[in-house]
Amino acid sequence: MSSNKVISITNAGYQAVNGIYYPKSASIIPAGFKRTCLEMNWDTQQMWNQLSDSSRPWFEASNDSYIYWNKGDGKYWIDGPSGAGIYIVKDSGELPPKRGWISLDSSYEPLPTVEVLEKDKL
Repeated sequence: MSSNKVISITNAGYQAVNGIYYPKSASIIPAGFKRTCLEMNWDTQQMWNQLSDSSRPWFEASNDSYIYWNKGDGKYWIDGPSGAGIYIVKDSGELPPKRGWISLDSSYEPLPTVEVLEKDKL
């Protein structure tokens, strides 16, 4: 299971997403996701249930940036602290992939370096 893994993001042009991301239960909704839902007048729990995969964790950095797999589009999303999408990649693996990321805005380049690490190796 991926609960003993962390995700490291470095070299991202969008500085706020660089850092170490720790696994969170799928039953917890990311703060940034909540913010986006409130801004859009969406039902937060309904949207989270619709988009997240309840069987896999998502990952959160200390500044509320987060990574989750969106079952609606089959992509991993790296979202900034506000909840806005920054990078995406089409992948259905249990953990976010190292390669293939696309920036949602050219100002977010260069693309991030994404690594999966063992939590106890930090």
